[in-house]
Amino acid sequence: MWTKRIRYITNPEQLADYLSSVEHFHDFLIGSFTYDSKSASIRLTIEEDCLAEDFSNAPALIWDLECQGVTDFLMEGMEGLSRWWIYEILYDGSNFQFQLVNGYFSFSAEGISFGIPHNRSTEWHETTTRLQYDYFFQEFEAGMNVDEIAFSFETDEQDILRYIGCSENENPYWAGLSDLPDGGRFKTAKELFEAKIYDGQSLKERWSEVNIYSILSLPLDDWLSYVPHSVETHVYESEDDYGLYINGVRLDGFIDEEGKACPSCGKDTCYLDNYDEHFCPYCNIWMTEDWWDREEVHYLERRPLEPALLWKPSKMLRFCHVQFTTGNKTYTYYCPNRNINKGDWVEVAAGKRNVKKDVQVVDIFTAPANKPPYPLNKIRTVLGKSREWSEMISEKLGNLLSNGLICDLSKEKISVDASMAYDILKTPFGNFWLELNGHPIKMSILANYTNPEDKYYVDGYYRLKPYDPDFVAFQNLIICTDIDFRKARLIDSLGDEHQQGNHWQLDNLDIGIVAHLYSYFEDEVDETILGIPYYQEWDEEFKHLFGFSVVWKYYTSDEDISVWYDM
Repeated sequence: MWTKRIRYITNPEQLADYLSSVEHFHDFLIGSFTYDSKSASIRLTIEEDCLAEDFSNAPALIWDLECQGVTDFLMEGMEGLSRWWIYEILYDGSNFQFQLVNGYFSFSAEGISFGIPHNRSTEWHETTTRLQYDYFFQEFEAGMNVDEIAFSFETDEQDILRYIGCSENENPYWAGLSDLPDGGRFKTAKELFEAKIYDGQSLKERWSEVNIYSILSLPLDDWLSYVPHSVETHVYESEDDYGLYINGVRLDGFIDEEGKACPSCGKDTCYLDNYDEHFCPYCNIWMTEDWWDREEVHYLERRPLEPALLWKPSKMLRFCHVQFTTGNKTYTYYCPNRNINKGDWVEVAAGKRNVKKDVQVVDIFTAPANKPPYPLNKIRTVLGKSREWSEMISEKLGNLLSNGLICDLSKEKISVDASMAYDILKTPFGNFWLELNGHPIKMSILANYTNPEDKYYVDGYYRLKPYDPDFVAFQNLIICTDIDFRKARLIDSLGDEHQQGNHWQLDNLDIGIVAHLYSYFEDEVDETILGIPYYQEWDEEFKHLFGFSVVWKYYTSDEDISVWYDM
């Protein structure tokens, strides 16, 4: 079954980002495939696995890709396959690689058009056409951004539209000045709504028949979402029938006066039948932690990101771009917390195992819920601002300072006994230690100081090496510090043939850190998102040469190469 498109992507960079956001369509299917060598074109569809467990009973979603100017087409290992299961789809902006569970095909394309279907996880409502009377009357009477309302009754012919509105005349409220013979102007909104001008009945009496098409020339969904209202959050529970109304929009649920109140505002929460969950309409939050039955995960997958999207379906949502590695590609997260800004460090869940990581926000932007940057059921939410660095390392640092052997160079420039096994190094600007697979280890330390009259003078040089380099089950070796390099400014790389690292300006200091390389391929060292080097491989042949160097001086300029020279 074909599914309607929410949008088409024609920009290569956007398509590459989209493929990453959907995990490169791992475990999806190629539904159809056509390659026309004469027109140099390819058309294919990508489908969900309709056999997978899905509680929504909705039809499988279908994406379509059309490529023009196709060259370098290659297909291998796919003969006789009845189903093309996708392992991953890779795209670098010009070249596609479709790696299947069995076989693969690849090609280059000059032009692309990628159709994205409406996702059922974002279609949790039908187009809103009705509003609860009390709420709408209050908005209309206030005259705030109502201007002209187009509506019809259920019994009207399909091409009939009726109008009411508010203007600045002496009698401001009007009804059907051009289309309703008995219409006219009214001094108050109450007079208009109670005037028996609709086949002998008033608009108030026939309100249950009203379908609203537009207000202020906007579709009702957009008017609810974007326009300022006289009452921001209006909660109403019907006495006549079961139902809950938020800002005039009917939802299947009720106000839970006997349950737990919202921990933020103290008001009664509301319960929604469709999601089996409570929420606070005033704070716009789900009560997940208090009420969530974690066995019923399909409800969590179906619900909107914010409760407000139920009564503001086109609401502008806040997103952010983050980077896991400095200078590399960005990833999009949902970011409702308005206290988070560009440049902040935040905690996010990453990877299939949802590992928590600290990353930097490089951009903040908004997009309407009906046109999100990525499917809303795929996007992840920023967990919050990162903790202070001192808080993150306080327990480990406190234990090292209390129980470990300290090499204290914080107050004077003295020589160090390189044969000693130290736990931590104290310097005038911070503390350093080494960790193997996340655990502190003993280290040997070498300290050196240049003369003040030297051309490339630095205030201190420290070499840190594992005291015992014979490791078992090596994963990584990291140099750790209580200096918060998230607040530092990266100056430049200190990398060359035999070292990898960087130097930063932090307040009035110029600090450099490198890891020393000795293998030909130089792939044993990588860098954290902050640019701090660490060993990801350990070569037994050169283990006695591996180690870290820390050099510092008082900052003079970015052009000063003293830190690099003394590494």
